[in-house]
Formats: sequence, C-alpha cells, structure tokens
Amino acid sequence: MSYQSIVTVVDKGLVDRVFESARCEESYCGTVISGRGSGMHENKKLFNLALEPEKEILLVLTQEEHSEKIINQIEEAVNITAPGNGILFGINLKRVHGIAE
Repeated sequence: MSYQSIVTVVDKGLVDRVFESARCEESYCGTVISGRGSGMHENKKLFNLALEPEKEILLVLTQEEHSEKIINQIEEAVNITAPGNGILFGINLKRVHGIAE
C-alpha cells in the first residue's frame, strides 16, 4: 500500500481550519509543529529589527489514492493558492510503520 504525507505551512492561527478540512476517514493522523517563517513575502522590519512571523505546520498521513481529495479540501479552506497564504505539498513515503490496517 502506498502512503503520502501532506504538509501544509500556514500563519499561526490558521492551522485549526486546515486541520478540520483535512480530517476525514481517509486521513490517519495529523500533527501540528510550530515554526517561524523566512519566505520572501515575510521579510519585514520594525524599529530595524527583523520580524519572523510564527507559522504552524500540519503533517497529515493518508493513503496515496486519497491525497488529492484532502489536498483539494485544504486548498478550499485557506485559499492556499493565493500568494502569502501558505505552502502545501505532498511527499510519497516508502515505508510506514504503526498504522493498523
């Protein structure tokens, strides 16, 4: 069986909307990781100090045949295709352990 990890990086506070849109019987789990942004849309300064916006990263594990459906749901939930709204990508996984079939 082939699995895919769907990775979504959004501004802090939007991950709940992403998580709700990705939650379905085809997704096995979701993990949220905190981070800081350094993309070209985020280089801002205040009083000559660089601001690094807080980001949240959602990792979702699913079977490869269900990944397109989940990606489309996330795209609709946060308008991810608009510049500066985040990044979404899928990674094919060779080995997955710990999932009960």
